Amino acid sequence: MPGDPDEPVSAKIMSRLLQEARDNGSVRRLGTLARLKEACDDIISGRALELAREKNWPLNYFHPHRRLVARSVHEYRRLRQYISPRTEEPGPTKDTIAHDDDLSSYLRARDEERKDARPPSRRGTRALRSDEIIMAKLEFSEQAIVRAELEEGRLARLRFNTLAAFFHKLSGVDLQNRESFSFEDVSREIKRQIANDDRLAIADLVARLHDNRFLAGIGLQYEPQSGRVMTDIGDLVLVPANELRVLVRLSGLNPDNPENHG
Repeated sequence: MPGDPDEPVSAKIMSRLLQEARDNGSVRRLGTLARLKEACDDIISGRALELAREKNWPLNYFHPHRRLVARSVHEYRRLRQYISPRTEEPGPTKDTIAHDDDLSSYLRARDEERKDARPPSRRGTRALRSDEIIMAKLEFSEQAIVRAELEEGRLARLRFNTLAAFFHKLSGVDLQNRESFSFEDVSREIKRQIANDDRLAIADLVARLHDNRFLAGIGLQYEPQSGRVMTDIGDLVLVPANELRVLVRLSGLNPDNPENHG
């Protein structure tokens, strides 16, 4: 009877190995296969990481972004024996797996299937390292809170970089190299540089910063009462009221005229 065409390659390999062990009457081999599968299951599911954290065991080989290799299984089996030294059988060790083509094939298949199931990450090494630290140091209930704060910080940084690039292109003012700045400082630097076309460009920016229909599309909102531009998901302010007034003045408009506020 043909096997299920949608069955994972690793499952097919394990089925074959289990059948061979049964045919040979090898209880030892059956135990090795069961412990290998259990180790892979627990590492991939994150149970190994949680167990290692609970027992103050090194976490290096149990992080979700690491490859699933023979050393991962080896370390997990050591952890299980440390927890239950009288009941847990040893192995398979990294050397056993390395010298057994069948066990190695199963492990490679599990690793490939895990990579295929996980969406490709576009984040850099720094972000992946942050994830590892969060998982290692924080309880599960705290991880989502910290990740949300980090994401908000990354979003704020992206918006700042966009704004800094705009001013640099406008007049050569480099906001990136300032420890602190205000739009008043910037306006004094570029006051003598702004031509009529520049003022028109700033006027267009001011109009967009007052247009809630436009701002909603990028997760921002303009508050007429406070005169500031902020996120619509929290209290993070992108353009405070005093700085927005400077932009209005730079564009040649009257900041005290309500008609300029959208």
